[in-house]
Amino acid sequence: MSQSSATRKGTTAAMVALTAASCLQVVDPTANNISVVGASSELGMDAAQRAFAASIGTLALAAAILTTGALGDRLGRRKVMLAGLLVAGAGGVITAFAPTTGVFMLGRAVTGIGIAAAFGLSFALIRAVAPDAIPKSVAFWLAGQTAAALVLGVLVGWVAGFGWRFGYLVLPAVAVIAFLMCMRGLPEAKADKVGPFDYVGLSSVAIALVGIIYGLSNAGNAGWGSSTVIIPVLIGLVAMAIFIWWEARVEFPAFPVKLFKDPELAGSVATGFSFNMWQAVVMIQLSMLWQYVYQYQPLQVSLGQLPMNLAMVVGATVAGRLLARKLPVIILLSAGHLMLIGTLVMFGFSTTTTPYIFFAIPMIVGGFARMLNETTMGQYFVGKPPAALTGSMASSKTAIGQTSFALGTALSTTFLFGQYGRGIAEAFDNANVEPSQQGYYTGMIETYVSGGDMSDYDSEQVQTVVDQASDVFVSSFNGTMFIIAGFLTVFAIISTLFFMKASRMRKAGTLVDGPLTLDGRPAALVGGGSAEAADVDRPGESGPGDSADGPASPPSPAS
Repeated sequence: MSQSSATRKGTTAAMVALTAASCLQVVDPTANNISVVGASSELGMDAAQRAFAASIGTLALAAAILTTGALGDRLGRRKVMLAGLLVAGAGGVITAFAPTTGVFMLGRAVTGIGIAAAFGLSFALIRAVAPDAIPKSVAFWLAGQTAAALVLGVLVGWVAGFGWRFGYLVLPAVAVIAFLMCMRGLPEAKADKVGPFDYVGLSSVAIALVGIIYGLSNAGNAGWGSSTVIIPVLIGLVAMAIFIWWEARVEFPAFPVKLFKDPELAGSVATGFSFNMWQAVVMIQLSMLWQYVYQYQPLQVSLGQLPMNLAMVVGATVAGRLLARKLPVIILLSAGHLMLIGTLVMFGFSTTTTPYIFFAIPMIVGGFARMLNETTMGQYFVGKPPAALTGSMASSKTAIGQTSFALGTALSTTFLFGQYGRGIAEAFDNANVEPSQQGYYTGMIETYVSGGDMSDYDSEQVQTVVDQASDVFVSSFNGTMFIIAGFLTVFAIISTLFFMKASRMRKAGTLVDGPLTLDGRPAALVGGGSAEAADVDRPGESGPGDSADGPASPPSPAS
């Protein structure tokens, strides 16, 4: 076997291991969504405890994501990632064997912290494993975890059928397998020179992310005027302002906000908000439409969204190849934005009798487009930061994803049910339904939607009321799709403007490919050398501000 063939094989094995480590992030939400219902019932949780149990893992992940990235930059990204796999596995075991609600919450929080380290740093290590093939490697990583999600989702559903505790044990099993795969063949990479640990910056951003995400997650049910929304979001925004102010002034920032002077990174943030909001709307609101109006069962919903997930695998693979062939990024992103917006517009023409194929086609197109944009965005979060801050910067992509997904969920839920509430009230008025009777009809609708016993209601009356409610719900869904398409259009315009600026700067010679300095300038231009010679993590080769240990890195993974 030639040396080049051996190195390609080694890189592929390393990328498979990193992809396995990232799978914790895709299996945990599925396991928790399926199993938390049984856990809350057996452990005697009240409504507030159940809601917190459903979200505490996400909040812990958000609180820890940048801190674990900063620790990886200092202690070693591979080392902290491996520790994260063990911590996440331990959290899953604690959750599965929890005798009380308090222990259950502890297990979920520990799981979230472990996933933060494993997921964020598996992404960061792409730069050390394949520094010369970042676009293809990011595509490999995204496509692999999406494909794994299909298999693991089915596995979790089957195992959880034996009991909710078994559902939570899938994650520890995946964590152990990933740990064993990552023990061999992965290089270590960390910053060679670091300043004091940035406690103020990391604490403030943790508070900011938890406050904003927690507040937004309450908006759909409690309403935007609720104290459970306003107070945490305000705290989060104040903490975010402190974080930005501090990071712009401190000598050794954990996350230098000046990097986002780079138009490609700034445009990537807008792109990230766009495709994450799209996914939140499709996964949650389309699922509700199918269940409320078309009476799909949960398994039918899962199978119905399967083509979208398969299209994501294809989209990531195609995007990686196109980027590797130097297709202009602005063309790729423009196509992705147009397809995402177009799919929401198409969803906005749904009716109460719309066949499944009407939804399947835009889901396939949207899943493909989503990965075009995420793969393109991801290459900048791996390749742009100074080598010493690769872990923190790669982890920030997850923070952006969590925040924008929560925002998409909150906005779409608010718009949908706000329109639905007004529509139902108008329908009651048009039918001359007395206020004293409205509760009766509302209860009838809720019983029907939840699959309850309808024997106490007149069947003809039920059909009339349900048909009217279905018409109102579909109309509300359609209006929501158009509104969210408007939001995505705004993000698409912002992203396009930044990348157009990047194109002009590149033509003028003020922007080149490669990593940046701490103040956001291209390292190659500042140092007078090439981008290739700048601070890039290379196994077995130390660059300025970063060190790495391991075998020489091959040029690209086989994918």
